Amino acid sequence: MVCFQAFSQSAAEQIKDMLSNYRVSIKYTYSDSAGNEIGNGLATIQGHCYKVIENSTVFCCDGTTLWTKIPGSKEIYIENGGGPNDLFGNLDSIIDKVSDLTLDGNRVSFKLTLQGIPDTLDCRATILGKTNYSEDLKDFRLEAVDYDRLWTITDLR
Repeated sequence: MVCFQAFSQSAAEQIKDMLSNYRVSIKYTYSDSAGNEIGNGLATIQGHCYKVIENSTVFCCDGTTLWTKIPGSKEIYIENGGGPNDLFGNLDSIIDKVSDLTLDGNRVSFKLTLQGIPDTLDCRATILGKTNYSEDLKDFRLEAVDYDRLWTITDLR
């Protein structure tokens, strides 16, 4: 007689598996411990690459370079990306540090404490979709040629 034990992945393992195998689009919010929403946005994540739109600011990282586009002041900052403090670029390691992580269908919630922020953040996300990984990383880059001379481009690399 052969017995098979059903293996159930934890929420963290399921999310890590999804992030390592797909390009994932999410809508997220985060609040302080009093329930006041601090921010929200849309993100597309593929491995260490991401595009995040929060308010009107756009963050694009191809795993090596991070572009930050601030339309209100017509500024673009270019810097090294993907370092250890790059939140969206290191979601696997961040997932290991969260508490109260739950995954219910396409809804994710967790609490996160970040260095330099005195309050624990209450984070909620909805997975909007997932597609196959792509070798084409153009969605995770900003090209300076797309902006007129009125934009200030600061290269901090």
